[in-house]
Amino acid sequence: MPIHNPLRLGAYALLMSSVPAFALAQEADIELLPIDVAEENVAAATPSSSVILPEGQYSAPVADGGDLLSNVPGVSASRMGGHALDIIIRGQQGNQISVIDAGSITYGACPNRMDPPTATTGITRADRIVVERGYASVTNGPGATGGAVILERDAPEFEDDNRWSGNFTLGAASNSRTLDGSGNLSFDMGGGFYMELSADAKTAGNYSDGDGNEIRSAYDQMSGGITFGYDNNGFDMALDIERDEATGILFAGAGMDSPYSYTDVYRLRGGIDLDKGALTRIEGNLFLTSVDHLMDNYSLRNPTAMMGMSAPTSSETWGGQLEAHLDFGNVRAKVGIDHQSNNRMAEGYMGPIAQIEAQNPAFQVALSWPDVTIAQTGLYGEAEVDLNDRTMLKLGARYDYVKADAALAAVPTTGGMGMTANDFYTMQYGTTFDSPREEHNFGGLVRLEYELSQSSTLFAGLSRSVRTADTNERAMARSNWVGNPDINPEKHNQLDFGIETARDDWWFTASAYVDDVDDYILRDAFTAPGVTTYRNVSAFLAGVELAGAWERNGWIIAGDATYTYGQNKTDDRALAQIPPLFGKVEASYGQDAWRVGGRVNWVATQNRIDPARDPGKTDGWATLDVFGSYDLNDKATLFAGVNNITDKTYANHLARSNVFDPVLTQVNEPGRTVYVKLEARF
Repeated sequence: MPIHNPLRLGAYALLMSSVPAFALAQEADIELLPIDVAEENVAAATPSSSVILPEGQYSAPVADGGDLLSNVPGVSASRMGGHALDIIIRGQQGNQISVIDAGSITYGACPNRMDPPTATTGITRADRIVVERGYASVTNGPGATGGAVILERDAPEFEDDNRWSGNFTLGAASNSRTLDGSGNLSFDMGGGFYMELSADAKTAGNYSDGDGNEIRSAYDQMSGGITFGYDNNGFDMALDIERDEATGILFAGAGMDSPYSYTDVYRLRGGIDLDKGALTRIEGNLFLTSVDHLMDNYSLRNPTAMMGMSAPTSSETWGGQLEAHLDFGNVRAKVGIDHQSNNRMAEGYMGPIAQIEAQNPAFQVALSWPDVTIAQTGLYGEAEVDLNDRTMLKLGARYDYVKADAALAAVPTTGGMGMTANDFYTMQYGTTFDSPREEHNFGGLVRLEYELSQSSTLFAGLSRSVRTADTNERAMARSNWVGNPDINPEKHNQLDFGIETARDDWWFTASAYVDDVDDYILRDAFTAPGVTTYRNVSAFLAGVELAGAWERNGWIIAGDATYTYGQNKTDDRALAQIPPLFGKVEASYGQDAWRVGGRVNWVATQNRIDPARDPGKTDGWATLDVFGSYDLNDKATLFAGVNNITDKTYANHLARSNVFDPVLTQVNEPGRTVYVKLEARF
C-alpha cells in the first residue's frame, strides 16, 4: 500500500539522509519520484525520528550499536576505545536515552559505561531500528527525556515451498585489522511455528590515528541467539534467548581495560489481534537481562609492578509491559502498564595482583555500588485524534512510581579503611541511604500535526518528561566519586516545532526545540575539589536539526546538520559534554547494479565548555569518505570504501572519565581505513 502521509514520508526522508540510504534506494527500488514508498520499508515514526535498516551500510564494519547509530542524523557519540561508543541525542546521554530491544531493557554493569546497552544489543537481529529524538511517546517507558532507540523485530517470512531463509554478512577493515561475520537463519516448522538462529563474531586490533599513533582499541566480541516463535491468525509469540561475550576490550581513554563483559537476555514477547468493539489488540512482554563485567588496570597492560586495581561489577534487570490498542474511528489509543527493576553491585579491590585476582576480602577497598536497586512502575495512555483531514492531535500522559534503595549502604568494606557507602554520603551531603527513596513522577505530551498541502506538513509539540537518577548519580560510593541519595528527578519541559516538505525529486525537513530543565542532575566536578558529586540545577537545552536530499537520473545528494546549545543556568556556565555543530554532505551516482559516492563529515569548533569536566576546547575538522557497491546478483551485494581518505588526525569533543581517574581524555578517531563487505540473503 503506498504511503502519502507527509509525516511518515518525512521519517523516511531522514532515513534517506543516513548512511544506508543509497543501499535502500538500490535494493528496495525506493524512489522519490513519485512520492510513494513501500510500507514495509518504513516503521511508524514521529516527525523527529529516523528509521535504519541494519543492512546496506556504506561504512566500515561497525564495532557495535553505538558505532552504527553515530552515523544517524542528530546522533553523536563519545569514544574511549574501539568498542562501546556511547550515543548522545539533543545533548543528552546515558539513561536520558532509552534503548529498547524488542521490548527488553538492559542496563550495563560498568560505572564508566564501558558496556552501554548499545554495545550489547543485537543490532544484526533487528529488522529495523527507530531512533527518536526528544520525548516522542509515553509508551517508551520511564525517562527517555533525550530520545529513544527502539530495535524492532518481525516474524520471519518464507517464500513458497521454501522452509528456510536467512542472511549473512562478512566484512574486513584495514586500519584495525577488523574481521566481522554475522548471520541469521530462520526455519519454518509448520503451522505458524518457526525457529530463528543468529550469530555474530568480531575481532579488532588497535587502530592508528592519522599521525600513525597506535590507539588502544582492540576487542573481541561474540554473540548468539535462538528464538522459538509462533505467528498465525492474528496471534504471535516469541521466546528469545541471547548471549553476548565481549573480551579483551582495550580503552585508550581510561586508566583501566575490560577483560570481559558477559550479557544474557531472556525475553518473551507477543500479542493478539482482537475484534472486540474498540479493542483491537493486546500485546506485551516479559524480560530478564543480566550483565557480568570486570575492569582492571593490569591483566591487559603488562604491568611492571605486582600491585593493581580491579572492579568486578554486575547488573540485573527484569520487567515487562502490557498494552491494549483501541480504535474509535478518528481516535487511535494505547493504554498500558510497564515495570522495570534494576539491581547493580560494584566492588573495588586494590593490592597485590594475586590477592585481588582471588578477590581476597582483605583487599576490598570499595563498595562502589552497594547493592543498589531502582524499581519503576508506570501507567500510561496515549491517543492520536484526527481533528479533520489535515490535522492530527496526539495526546499522552504517564505516571511512574519509583523506589530506590541500597542494601549494603551501611556495610563497611572488608579491607582498606573499612568505610561504608553511608560514610561517603554523609561527608558530601550530610545524609545516608539507610531508608528507600520514593518518587511519584508525572509526564505527558501534546503534539499537533497540520498538512499545509499534500507535500508539506507543520508540526509542534509540548511535553513534560521526568527521569529518575541512575545508580551513579544516586549511590556511587568512592572517595573521589560520590552519588547523592537525595537527588531529585530531572523534569524536562520541551517544545519542538518544524516543517517537512517532500516534492517530486527533493525533500527537506527542519526542526527546532527548546528544553527548560528543572532539577537537572549535574555531574559536578568543581564544587568539591578532587571529588565528583551530584546536585540539582536549572538548565536549558536548545537546538536545530536540518536534513534534506535531492534525487534525479541516478544522482542522490543528501545532507544534514545538527546544533545543540546547553547552559547551566544556576551557575551561569556551559553544560559539559555538549557536541558542537556537526553534520555531513554526501553524493552518489548509480545505474543498475552499481553505485559510487563520497561523503564529507564535518564538525565545527566547540568553544562552549565547562572547564571542570571538558578536556578543553575542540577544533573543528572535516573528513572525506568514498564508497561503492555492486550487486553480484539479486541476493548478494559487495560493498567497499575508504574512510578518512586523507588520513586526518582528529578527535571528537565528547569524552568519558574513568572510575579511578575522573580526568577526561579525548581519544583520536581512526586514520585512513579501507574496508570491504559482502551481504547476502537466501
